[in-house]
Order: sequence, then structure tokens, then C-alpha cells
Amino acid sequence: MQLNPILERNLLALSTCDPGLSAIIGSIEPNPQITFLTSKTNLIVPAQTINDNQIPLHSKVDPAREGDRFLSMYQGTGYLVFLGFGAGYHILPFLKSTEVSNILIVEKDISIFRSIMENIDIRAIIVDPRVTFLIDKSVTEIADYILQHYFPIIAGNLKTISLGSRVNLEKQYFHEIVGGIKTIINSIADDYTVQAKFGEKWFINTLFNLEKAEESTVSIKASPKIIVTGAGPSLEGQIKKIKMMRKNATLIATDTSLPALLHEHIYPDIVISIDCQHVSYHHFLKGLPKEIPLILDLASPTLLTRLSNKILFFSSGHPFSQYISNNWRKFPFIDTSGGNVSHAAVSLAHAFGAEEIILFGIDFSYPDGKTYARGTYLYPYFRSLENRLEPLEKLFFSFIFRNKHVMKEKTGDTYRYTTQQLISYKERLENAINDYPSHIVYERVGGLPLTIKKQHPPLLKNSISTSLLAQGPALCHWRDFLKFYIDELNHLPEPYFPVTKYLFDLSQKERDLWLTLFPAATFLKEYSGYTSTSPSDLLIRTVSWTKEKISRLIY
Repeated sequence: MQLNPILERNLLALSTCDPGLSAIIGSIEPNPQITFLTSKTNLIVPAQTINDNQIPLHSKVDPAREGDRFLSMYQGTGYLVFLGFGAGYHILPFLKSTEVSNILIVEKDISIFRSIMENIDIRAIIVDPRVTFLIDKSVTEIADYILQHYFPIIAGNLKTISLGSRVNLEKQYFHEIVGGIKTIINSIADDYTVQAKFGEKWFINTLFNLEKAEESTVSIKASPKIIVTGAGPSLEGQIKKIKMMRKNATLIATDTSLPALLHEHIYPDIVISIDCQHVSYHHFLKGLPKEIPLILDLASPTLLTRLSNKILFFSSGHPFSQYISNNWRKFPFIDTSGGNVSHAAVSLAHAFGAEEIILFGIDFSYPDGKTYARGTYLYPYFRSLENRLEPLEKLFFSFIFRNKHVMKEKTGDTYRYTTQQLISYKERLENAINDYPSHIVYERVGGLPLTIKKQHPPLLKNSISTSLLAQGPALCHWRDFLKFYIDELNHLPEPYFPVTKYLFDLSQKERDLWLTLFPAATFLKEYSGYTSTSPSDLLIRTVSWTKEKISRLIY
């Protein structure tokens, strides 16, 4: 059967960029609810019939002019998500803007899209390399797509633009889509902020840790029962329990809780640190006993690597760390996405295959207005600062209220303070432990309660098995690896506009290489005067910056 010539041209254009979608559209029937009108400017306007009412999806007077109004209202910059397609008149003006990095078109009904393609030539939209169609997709599928393809550093800000006439006909669907996009964008925005702040430190610290990482031959054992200590105020009242439970359990201490434990003559089996900032050194001012292994993120400050000869490095979610682990030396993976060291310590217990994880001192709040357990680094630091005008109590409260959005909650005869960031940390830990097969033991003492939805059977008393965490062999000398990395950067094709299309056309190996540069690129954009630099130029500058830092180290 011969196809409608308009449909055939549209499908042919679509097959070059999304052959799967083109095949599906070619195999279904058009939607009988869709009819077509002619505007006063002789443009075809699709209309949807609902309860005998014909609802035009664009202006019946001048849909092209209506599209120009969309451009003036929303401005053609960044990553644009269009909710509802109609005939695309509201999208066409944005194609002329070189400041638009991506156009994502979300539509619910694929049969409506088939009807449009039969009657209106939309090839100008289809063939634009910045355009992607997501039709009849779930909220999760759309959120996952944005998470994998939206990079603020090269795409700019993300905006949603609604075709009101179409969105109003599918309110629930598009409302859920907007909610899903907001959730994922908040997560991406948080990640962008962190990358901008720490992107340089992650890269520099990792470079300078490679020599020590090559030397490390440490392997660490842990029992099926693992105790994890945070540095919350509740730790003070749990010291006796920790001492009683130590005998048949491995004790993992966060670096913040280490001085509080040492003050009580408790020596942990393992200490973990993830902060890339030099302030983390304050947690070790009371010393680190030589027999205690120190587990460090590859991006930890090099100062910490001098504290012990028993150091085991791990790779986190930082792209450069992952690249090193995949291409030079295999390191254990520890999840640091929770944003705090307590989350990482619980992730470490999970990496050991713990059957039971016991949590102490993890409060995610300031019960009674206390910040940390006694003995932690803030106490000696603030004591060195206090005077008659600024006593210790004032310094601690100033520390709490450095965040302008502190929330106060009455708990019995006292108060508990928390912040949205601490609540976010708590929720991320809850999501993680609810996916773990471990039995979680958690006693709340004044802090925010953890919600544990899935509880697994407790550990059998006679279980004595152990598990091992170790690093793989280095494939070459660390200097040779960095020379190889520079050589790989030199062979990357030069970026072009649009950068998102450039990245899409690369091999997976080349895309992975670019990902290692994104945190540094984010830092350079926000803090090195490259705010107005085009995405392609920013990537080129980041490559030069990266090669310069490596060359200074190895030569």
C-alpha cells in the first residue's frame, strides 16, 4: 500500500534519527479524534474532538505569530522541554536560536502524532539535531532520559514550555511529568552545585593520590556484624552499648566520630573519610593508631594519606575515579551519593556484605541544640575561640544557625533543630538501606527517626564468616597511566555545535572520557571567568587545563 506522501517524507526524516519511533508510527492507525482546520493565514491547524467539541491545538487566526509569542515569553536559551506537540508551530521559532542546546518534545498519544505526520510536514523539527521525541512514555522513563542526557555544564538551564491547549486535555499525565522533571532537576541542580564547588579539588587530589594508591597493598576483613558510628550527639549515650557489642562485631568509624571514640578509649577496626577538603584533617588531630586501617576516597586530601601506612583507596561516583578504576587499577566502589560520611560508612558495610548493620550516633539533626558528640573536632576548636563575649554555647548555636533555614521542632521538654539538607541526607540513607539485604539495628536517641521499610531477619549468633575488601593490581606505573590519559584526550574529536549532538555522535569510550572532565569544567565555568564561554570552547579549555595540571605533576 502506498503511503500518504506527507507521512512518507516525515517518516523517512524520522528514521534517520529515531528509526524505532518511525517504525512504530508507520504501523499504527491515526487517531479519529483529530481533525484539521485552516487558519486565516492558510496554515493547517490540528483540532481534537472531545464530547462533540472541536478544540484547536493552535491559534485559528495566525499560529505562526502565536509561536513567535512563545519565543518572546520563554526566550530561546538552554535545554527546552516542550509538553504537547500539536503541529509544532510553537516550537519552530526556537530552532532559529543558536542558544538552544536541546529540544525535548513530550507527547502522550502516539496515534495523535501519527495523525499530525499524515497531514503536516514537520521535517524542519524532526531533522534538527537538537530535537528528541519522547512519545507515550512514563514519568520514570522521561525522568531517566533527562538524568542521562541533561548536562547543565553544556546545555544550560532546563525549562518546560507547555502547549496549553494540548496539556489541558491530558492534565493528569502532564502534571505527573512536570512533577517528575522537578524532582530530577532538583537532584541535578544539587549535583551541579557540588561539582562547581569541588570539581577542581576532586581532580587535583586524585592526581596527587595516584602514587600512594599504586603503592597500597592493604586488604581489610570484616565480620558479618558491623557497627557504624556517626558523630551525632546521641553517640555520647551509646558508648556503653558500643563497648558491649564490640566483641563479635567490626566497628567502622566515620572520621568525624573517631576523636569521640578515642576519647572513650574505643579503637575502631576501620576509619572511613570522604571529604575532599583539608578541614577533614581536624578529625585526626588526636592521632590515628597505626594498626587501624584508613579507607579513603581517591579524591581525599593528600594530607590524610600521610597519617597511616594501612590505607585502602576506593572509587566513588566521581567520573575521573571511575575512569581510573576501569582503566588502571580496580578499586572497591563505595556509594558517596548520600553526601555525608555516615552514608558512605553504611555503604562500606554493605560492600563488605554485612548481614547485620548496627547504627550509632546518626542523628541528622541537632537534638537539644547540640551539634556533635563531645570529643569531636568542634569542641577543642571552639574552646580555642571562646571568650567572655562569645562563650562556647554561643559559638555552637552560631554554627547551627549558619544555615538561614533552620527548622525547630519540640520534642518532649526540649527542642530539636534540623535543616533541609540534613533531612535530605536522612532520606537518601533510608532509600539505600531499604535496598540492602542486611538486618538494620537502629536506636533513636533524640535525633530524627530513620524509616526502615524492609527489615531482614537478624544475624544468627553463630555466624563467624568474614568478607574481604581489596584493590586490584595496577596495570602500569601511575605516570604511564597519566600519559595514556593525556594521549586519549589528544585524540578526542574537536567539539562542535550543538555539543549535545557532538556527544551523542561519539563512541561510548569517547563519551566516558569527556565525563571525566565535566566536574572540572563546571568549576572552571563558575569560578574561573568562563561563565559566558560557549559549551564547545569550555570543553576545549577544560582539556587544556587538565593536560597542564597533569604535565606539572609528571614532568
